[in-house]
Amino acid sequence: MNNRGKYKFIAAIIIMVCLSFITSYKAEAVTEQIYITVKVNGKYIKMDNWPYIKGDRTFVSVRFVAEALGAQVGWVSEKKMVVISDGNNYIELFIGSNEYYVNAEKRSMDVAPEISDGRTMVPLRFVSENLGCSIEWDEMTYTVLVNKEGLEVPEECIYNRPYTDEDIIWLARIITVEARSATVEGKVAVANVVLNRVKSPSFPNTIYDVIFQSGQFPPAHKSGFKELVPPKNCVIAAKMALEGINNIGACLYFNNRPFTSRSGKFYKKIDGEYFYE
Repeated sequence: MNNRGKYKFIAAIIIMVCLSFITSYKAEAVTEQIYITVKVNGKYIKMDNWPYIKGDRTFVSVRFVAEALGAQVGWVSEKKMVVISDGNNYIELFIGSNEYYVNAEKRSMDVAPEISDGRTMVPLRFVSENLGCSIEWDEMTYTVLVNKEGLEVPEECIYNRPYTDEDIIWLARIITVEARSATVEGKVAVANVVLNRVKSPSFPNTIYDVIFQSGQFPPAHKSGFKELVPPKNCVIAAKMALEGINNIGACLYFNNRPFTSRSGKFYKKIDGEYFYE
């Protein structure tokens, strides 16, 4: 082999290695992310950072929840203190401290407030005990349900979410029957096939209708599918896809073996499934 041939061979090897790295990076890029929604009196609430679970506590942004409940929220930087006033109570709480004050009366909580992405995060129990509301947890949709009698949620606090709770459940169900044993990447990929079809003029325009389209998802037509309670990891994957995490581009199809009769561009193999555009 002459020098020119050697250089071409080396260049080809480098390209193959780079492509392999890119493919493996994309495969590892999807990690589980839990998206928790907050509803106040049935209205989705705007957040600029997501609630999260830490230990056995769910933390929420005190500002966004308090304002949705009709309270005013202030920040005293030199004291690292959050002030909440709802017309009946004046609350002072401090970052990193379990002690807080309600109308100058000292109280304590079991978990201290903390800062996350510039926002003060507090455990849900603090909200329910001090802002006059009740709280429930909907595990089927990973949603915090906050209710306060007689409250009208301010319009500026409402988030017009582009998908419904029913969308989450149906998508989680189809993930369960098609990819229950798959990794989070496989689950999110299956979810995105459904969402890509919703956007495509060649398929129905709702998640429900895509799932039940004749000849497309046979498990959806089996007995018990409509009553299926999806496991947590399938709900989490459904919300990841609905919140925009897409690891398969514009793929509209997947199969457990390469297609031989369907035209379409192969995109990626994930957990033994072949995904096609």
